[in-house]
Amino acid sequence: MAYPFDETFATGIPSGFGANGGGGSITATWNASVQAVDLVFPALQSFWKLTVVPQASDFWCELDLEILAATGNPHFGFWLWDGVLTYEGHRLCVLDSYWTHSRWTYGGSESEQVCSGYAGWAVVGGRRTLRLDVRRSANGLWRQQLSVDGIVVWADWKRWYTTFQPAVFGHATTLRLHRAAGGTPTSLPEAPPVGAHGFTPQRLHRILVPEHAAALRFLHRGLRPQAILRNHYYAGSYQIAGTVKEKNIPADVPVSRRVLLFDERANVVVRETWSDAVTGAYAFEHLNPDIHYLVIAYDHRHNYRAVIADNLTAEPMP
Repeated sequence: MAYPFDETFATGIPSGFGANGGGGSITATWNASVQAVDLVFPALQSFWKLTVVPQASDFWCELDLEILAATGNPHFGFWLWDGVLTYEGHRLCVLDSYWTHSRWTYGGSESEQVCSGYAGWAVVGGRRTLRLDVRRSANGLWRQQLSVDGIVVWADWKRWYTTFQPAVFGHATTLRLHRAAGGTPTSLPEAPPVGAHGFTPQRLHRILVPEHAAALRFLHRGLRPQAILRNHYYAGSYQIAGTVKEKNIPADVPVSRRVLLFDERANVVVRETWSDAVTGAYAFEHLNPDIHYLVIAYDHRHNYRAVIADNLTAEPMP
């Protein structure tokens, strides 16, 4: 399969679209009622390889994932496989509610495990669009950036390996893949030049929030005093919550729809989420209360026009 691709699984899983990798034993089943792929991962380091051409330069991969079930905390994310034997490559996944990056050898040895970002939304029923942008510079450094619903949660530079093939990782977790897309090139800039001693001028780039400071795997403890400042302009301890319902008689019906949160004055997207399919509820948490927001709910089935609520201010979180 070549880039670009954009698969919504409307009629099934295309022949040869995905293949088991890592520990294997993954069950991939097309769910006709929701036009998605249900991926059941065993308690192994397993990943579902998207059978695209491995890339040696730059690319991006985007997954619309929903968490259906998990043994313990959901454990899932991306695996960048370099094509060597069973495991070799990079794993970027949610582990104990935090994004964690690590490097894997072909035999399954893990190293350099570092906590990279909070993922409190990652519970059964949670759904997000995950995007991984990857670019290799002339000096052999891979620049990687992870976005969740359009918000960058982690970025860094890594060495090792010459090509990558993206995959969906899971461990004792069941995921529903609503969409998988990818393309080239990526908009990421190149990594900075390597200095005389082989180091980059800026090795570390993290999105710092208080949750990072509490993470067991957050290794850069010297940055913890800065975490309280919250370097994201829209971050705070407030929230905007609501419900999305479809008009019906005798009572409106809760539905799952894409919901975007805007800074009303700057007209930029601050957050993105999906309302719950059972209750219709959605929530944007950890917001700055000094901003006036606008919320738009979209009907992806195109039966109704978008619904807008403007001039909203965040309220204290419970």
